[in-house]
Amino acid sequence: MTDANSIQRRMQEIQQSDDVALNFGKLISGKSNYKAVIEKKQIIINCRKCGKQLEEEIKFCPECGTKVWIKPTKCPKCNNKVLKEDKFCQECGQSLEAPPLN
Repeated sequence: MTDANSIQRRMQEIQQSDDVALNFGKLISGKSNYKAVIEKKQIIINCRKCGKQLEEEIKFCPECGTKVWIKPTKCPKCNNKVLKEDKFCQECGQSLEAPPLN
């Protein structure tokens, strides 16, 4: 019996796969090289210290200088895929929480 986390993890893998877009495009258009455009949810990043909304590409908050931290989608230690609600990697136990603010 599979648990909810493994099902959700598999769904995320499927949604992020380019194969899904290609197969969906072929199904919809009837053409083998037609890639459907699948709209992905925009990630909104806020500074952990001051709350300012930030651009995805920056490394430090322009308002307060705090280093921008984005929760990983893969474990930084073992490279295992992780879910956004995971606090620790289910494979190696690595913490996935933001480092403390100085």
